Amino acid sequence: MANLIQSIEIENLYLAPHDKTILDIKNLSITIDQITAIIGPNGSGKTSLLKTLSGLQTNKNLHLQHPFKSIFLLLNQVTFLKMSVRDNLAILQDAYPRIHDQMINDVLQRFHLEHLANQAATKLSAGEKQRVAIARAVLVEAALILLDEPTANMDPATADFIEDQILQLAKQGTRFLMASHDMGQVQRLSQHVILIVDGQVAEVDSTESFFNQPQTQLGKHFLARHLGWHA
Repeated sequence: MANLIQSIEIENLYLAPHDKTILDIKNLSITIDQITAIIGPNGSGKTSLLKTLSGLQTNKNLHLQHPFKSIFLLLNQVTFLKMSVRDNLAILQDAYPRIHDQMINDVLQRFHLEHLANQAATKLSAGEKQRVAIARAVLVEAALILLDEPTANMDPATADFIEDQILQLAKQGTRFLMASHDMGQVQRLSQHVILIVDGQVAEVDSTESFFNQPQTQLGKHFLARHLGWHA
């Protein structure tokens, strides 16, 4: 599939529940080549931005424009119905009749879940749950997948598997916007980064440029703190 660069345009995003400002973004253009990363300190508003893009959060003056027909949000804490892994996938057939049993078998195989198909999804490990969650997104053919710390609390082998699947899907045409604290992961996977500090956009750049030569003091301070970067 052709590697089309797409963008999300945001205007007047202001979230301040209980008079505490979470996000204050006047204008932001998010370029998504294949994978774009959102980085920043804890509590900076990364997850809230993902929720806003998915429609879970909004404000009356928000203007949001994007070309994606379907957006799928995968939060850090994945939730499932109290049924088997297979049934958590099969229930999607109610909303997406085009999903047939062989497609479910295919994603179970792709994400190494065949041996877990009849186990309760709520009892899985963090890595297993994430594999099921991404499998759901694949089944519904999400055009844009929003990831919140996609490999948090996983062993290295599982994290590597998840990253490999993300890269494969991106090459096949799925687009990703990923919030991550793992700077190594950001450098391995993404083409563009957005740095958010205290609810505001501090820097937007290509991943290579940002990690080699950040353009703002906030960017330099962030990298110095997390990677020991210095000019």
